[in-house]
Amino acid sequence: MTDAHPGYMVASLDHVMWFHRPFRADDWLLYHTHSPSAAAGRGFATGQVFCADGTLAVSVAQEGLVRPVRRAR
Repeated sequence: MTDAHPGYMVASLDHVMWFHRPFRADDWLLYHTHSPSAAAGRGFATGQVFCADGTLAVSVAQEGLVRPVRRAR
């Protein structure tokens, strides 16, 4: 349970980052995200980080879980 989502358990099930080429983290970067699937308390998202010249620097993916917390009886 978190303060941001009271009554729910939120967890990252799997995440990955692929670094395709060197880039400067203190330079202009565009982070583009997409969530192709979210159902039954699970979600999947992908993202790409582009440099100012449009080259792809990083690809990311993450699967998450959101479930209501069951109260003890």
